[in-house]
Amino acid sequence: MRTLLALLLIMGTAAVAHADKTYDEGDGGTWDCKNDPNITINVGDGTFTFKGACTQVTVNGGENKLTIEGVGSITVNGNDNVITLAADHIQINGNNNKVTYKAARAPKITNLGERNVVAADKAADKPAAKDKPADKPADKPADAGNVQDCAKTPTAAITSGNGTYKFTGTCTKIAVTGGENTITIENVNHLAVNGGKNHIDIGGADKIAVVGSDNNITYKKGVTVAKPKVSSVGKNNKIDKVK
Repeated sequence: MRTLLALLLIMGTAAVAHADKTYDEGDGGTWDCKNDPNITINVGDGTFTFKGACTQVTVNGGENKLTIEGVGSITVNGNDNVITLAADHIQINGNNNKVTYKAARAPKITNLGERNVVAADKAADKPAAKDKPADKPADKPADAGNVQDCAKTPTAAITSGNGTYKFTGTCTKIAVTGGENTITIENVNHLAVNGGKNHIDIGGADKIAVVGSDNNITYKKGVTVAKPKVSSVGKNNKIDKVK
């Protein structure tokens, strides 16, 4: 019996030691990643400091200030965060984030959001062309009530609410930051939804990323892939495949 109890105690301790660190409340804090290297931040308006070598940091909340000594990969789904770090891979799905990285580590950068600023910590270091070229055209603002032909204009941004939008052809990317819109899309490679309470019907999509809440989205198939990649970090989203 003593041996069994000791074994259970050891197993329980090991499980706790390897649990991810998640912030679901509070206004921040300091954490040493040697304790748990995987961090998830679901709160907003906090100040966080992470020491040591982190493996993965996921930021779902907004308006946070983060200082990270080192991380393998960071994913920013929220908006309006200010982050200073050294990283191997930086992926931003949200909007209006400011990320400053240590130039010596030369991270891989994936910027799928809008109006994000990603730059090295030294003014003399210019971001690589793959990061976000300065001359990259902005997504065309979509006009409510009109039909956009994606063969002519492959990208669009919906920033207002209570509108009706229709896209024909195959779009490269559609970003939805407004709310309570009705949207019909024939095909889209990447759909990013940061707004809430949108109703979106899609014929084909390769990637659907939803950060906002209470969205209702249907899709039928992939465009260039057999099965679309679907992710949702917001609350009460309904994303269904239909015939």
